[in-house]
Amino acid sequence: MKFAYVCITKSNKMKKLIVLLFAVAFSFAGLNAQTTSTPESFLEGKWNVFVKGTPQGDVTMPVKFEVKEGKLKGYYTDLESKTEKAMDTVYYENEKYMMGFVIMGYDLKFVMAKKTDDSMTGSLMDMFDVEATRVKEERETK
Repeated sequence: MKFAYVCITKSNKMKKLIVLLFAVAFSFAGLNAQTTSTPESFLEGKWNVFVKGTPQGDVTMPVKFEVKEGKLKGYYTDLESKTEKAMDTVYYENEKYMMGFVIMGYDLKFVMAKKTDDSMTGSLMDMFDVEATRVKEERETK
């Protein structure tokens, strides 16, 4: 009789252990699903886009991206007027970020791919090399 009691007790402990392990595993899975970033969210924030070898020389252009209502929006700073303007197109396709806008009379199309968590590389109009780096915002210290 004692043997049966010991087996049942151990069996109950094993069941509790298995249930606990499943609960922990599903908690981590749910937490991971909530924190998984999308390709669009990678682009969010301010960037400096450096275009090499244009007829006007090397150019650095500040840009900003945000996700509004589930849609990616982009803005660039017009180099002549120093005002922020909305990009005409911004989207993610085939592991590349596409963005386009008209500036100084030129219809520009950028194609860039993620290089690191804070940088991208690509081209402008398939003619000029482009490097983009995320702008690190300084946090206020009190």
